[in-house]
Amino acid sequence: MWDDELVTTIARRLARGALVALIGVSLMGTADVAQFLATRSSMFTDAPSRAAGSVLGLVAWAALLGVATLRYARGERRWSRAATLGLAGLVAAGGVGLTAIHLKAGVGGVRPIVGGVLGVLALILALAATLRSPKRLPLRAPA
Repeated sequence: MWDDELVTTIARRLARGALVALIGVSLMGTADVAQFLATRSSMFTDAPSRAAGSVLGLVAWAALLGVATLRYARGERRWSRAATLGLAGLVAAGGVGLTAIHLKAGVGGVRPIVGGVLGVLALILALAATLRSPKRLPLRAPA
């Protein structure tokens, strides 16, 4: 027999754990891009479009970190699930795209790969954090 309250509690705990992990991954992604920008200040004059793309990546990671943290601290809001999924999808697409470009060009080393992995992981955790508990589970198997 399923206890509806127990299943709901377990689902909420799993989603909350995924949200904590998403905060950690978002913090790592934000720190990664911030460190990249801080150590390559000449990029702003030498390759301004590349610098602009990196700044947009930093903004996306920081926004995901902010939304995930607000969801954890204040609970669910009407817009929070959509914002979390949208931002996670954006950083995942950006990370995978950046990884593909660097691998094709044979440059960048491990850092772009780590960024791509962090982006995909953020999307997976965002999806897990939006899981809703089932409204009603059958108490017995159908006969």
